[in-house]
Amino acid sequence: MATDHIQAIDRFFRHEGEDWETIKKDLKPLVNLINNSNEEYNLQIRQDCFNVYYQGNSLAQVRPKRNRVYAVVIHERFLSDSVREKLGMYSSSRQYKNGYVNFKVQGNDLRRFFQRNHLNSISGKIRMVHNGEEITMEQVMVTDNPPSVDFLIIDRQVADHLNWARADLLALKRGETGKYRFVVIEVKLGRNHELREKAGKQVSDYVEHIRNHIGDYTICYQKNYEQKKQLGLFDESMPDTIIIDRDIDSVEGIVVAGGYSKLAEENSRQLQNAIRRNGWNIRVKQMPKMLLAD
Repeated sequence: MATDHIQAIDRFFRHEGEDWETIKKDLKPLVNLINNSNEEYNLQIRQDCFNVYYQGNSLAQVRPKRNRVYAVVIHERFLSDSVREKLGMYSSSRQYKNGYVNFKVQGNDLRRFFQRNHLNSISGKIRMVHNGEEITMEQVMVTDNPPSVDFLIIDRQVADHLNWARADLLALKRGETGKYRFVVIEVKLGRNHELREKAGKQVSDYVEHIRNHIGDYTICYQKNYEQKKQLGLFDESMPDTIIIDRDIDSVEGIVVAGGYSKLAEENSRQLQNAIRRNGWNIRVKQMPKMLLAD
């Protein structure tokens, strides 16, 4: 008996027509702030919502609702007492859930809600929590590899409906035909023993997963790219639309190892051996002083 197809991944807005035009207009001040933040802030589209990141840490999730209302969710540990008081007017009836604070913001109030003073305070609290060196490495790669026609990091912290595994970064690299291909990127500290083989298997498995669902991934990220371009997250030199190669052999993986210590060199060497031994279609790159597009 035939079964309904489950879309593996759908990180884009399904809103169309006037609804999408309204969302673009309402998000414009926040997009401008992000574009002028020297890569400190980052916006990633999720399923009918988006996440705002600060230095690799999720700062807020924002979901459009009816009548130009936006549901904003921020973890309570990122909110100082003063900012929480200032944002109190936006508190929803169900303010707290699993440590998160919920707000309801009208579209024309998004500029005031995400004003620089509020973001500076939330960012300061995030820095105090600090989610680890590998998140910092991930952010360095995003900062050092800004979007270009030939290479762009299209998403971060990538998981889908069929796979709980999470890829650190997902990039698109343009080939000679003009089509783009997926590049899965895993970030590991050089001293992390997972670098020896586990990281390679993680990337290889995710590469294979994308190959098995290449149709869903190409549809998703062609739309994801197009909507980001329409929001103004990419500059005028970038095309309005892209085509992603559906050839499964085009998908590749990279493990990025941080540090030049002797232990990092030994772990990287062990990983290279594991790659040859297992026949994985992945590469290893060393930080610092590297470009992912090379």
